[in-house]
Amino acid sequence: SRSSSSYSRNEGMPTPSQESLLSSEPPASEPAPPPEPTGPVPPPSPPSGSPPPPPPSSACQVCSGKLYVSSRCGLCLTCRFKQGNPFVIAKELLAWTMLKAQDSNAVTADIEHILDLRTGRLPAGTAVEVRCLRVDAPEWRYELGHSWPAGISLFVEGQRVLVKKPDEEDETPSGPFDLSNRIARGPMQAHELLRDFTGGIKVPPMKLKLSAAVTAKKTEQWALGLVYAQVMDSDHHICQEVIRRQAPLEDRRRLDLERIFAWVTAHRPDRVSKKDTLRNVEPPVMKLVCCTSLSRIETAARGTECDHLQCFDLASYVHTMRNIPPKHAWCCPICDRPAPLHQIRLDSFAQSVLDATAANVTEVLIADNGKWEVSATDEMEQDEESSDDEDMPAAFRAQHRVTQADLQQAALNLGRAFSAPVAPARGSPTSTNA
Repeated sequence: SRSSSSYSRNEGMPTPSQESLLSSEPPASEPAPPPEPTGPVPPPSPPSGSPPPPPPSSACQVCSGKLYVSSRCGLCLTCRFKQGNPFVIAKELLAWTMLKAQDSNAVTADIEHILDLRTGRLPAGTAVEVRCLRVDAPEWRYELGHSWPAGISLFVEGQRVLVKKPDEEDETPSGPFDLSNRIARGPMQAHELLRDFTGGIKVPPMKLKLSAAVTAKKTEQWALGLVYAQVMDSDHHICQEVIRRQAPLEDRRRLDLERIFAWVTAHRPDRVSKKDTLRNVEPPVMKLVCCTSLSRIETAARGTECDHLQCFDLASYVHTMRNIPPKHAWCCPICDRPAPLHQIRLDSFAQSVLDATAANVTEVLIADNGKWEVSATDEMEQDEESSDDEDMPAAFRAQHRVTQADLQQAALNLGRAFSAPVAPARGSPTSTNA
């Protein structure tokens, strides 16, 4: 009975040889496997053991580090200390710490490598600043700029150097605190440090201890940092750094053409419905005159979040941001969107138009496919001069001609009317300095 039951249990099942024959050829009723994808090959997987790369939104736009705190400016906390003021370039972040309210906060930094070994002082043109940042800033523009808490007291080696009481903002400077004169060492200490550097006696390393006591709300997060910085008197270095960070020309050209097509298509009059009467329909015109300097654009630039056709001049924009109030700093002068230096992009399309047009062309008309034609020109000054101006000496006309420096200075006088210098009428006595 056991054999019969085993036979009945195995009856109808294929033998191993039959299984191999059945597995070699699939039945006709089974669907064929899907074809191989013909799209782009996916990137290779990272090696085993390495963590997966963070998404682009969680990476710093300067150092590509991880963003542990959400920030709209796209910078990590270390880069916010360094990139906050591009006119005082941070060469090194010596030390930083998070501040706790109603508690003692201390930070120690090595300073012997930044001092001149012969004089015991900082090199010329450099400084050590105490910068304070609001980590959870309410707006993006306050994420880059320095700001103090409601109340703070700074101590260097146990000696108070700065005190700011709540509700007394006018008595304390709003900028970073300069410690350059307080970290200098005497000639004897510098001499011992030099002998230690050359292999002589061994002296303890020079350190700077900074303590801070703050008064702030419990919901606010503040950070304090010691920054070794260099003052930049010229804007040329800043502009060159922006140009160095740009993407390849072909990539920027492709993005510019996509942006132009989207903008021109969205602002066509025939695309506006009759119900949407409040929609702004603008002609696809791009001006070649910068709105900040009132002169012809030399290096066309824009912010990464800007979607308009108009550009601004890079050098004029940087020059304007040097003296502008913090509330309007690093905002696009056209749309008021964020435009810090690390989010500035050179417009390749506008630059090609500038290079291909004459100096008297002021605006062009743009089609959705990227083609353009001149729509307005500025006539030469000789054709617009009146007969009275022609009678004046050439030196007198050149003296009263508006220069680019005058126009840039007028752009800084926000809210004030600007007019070109008016030459005195003929026959009137010329004023002279006594």
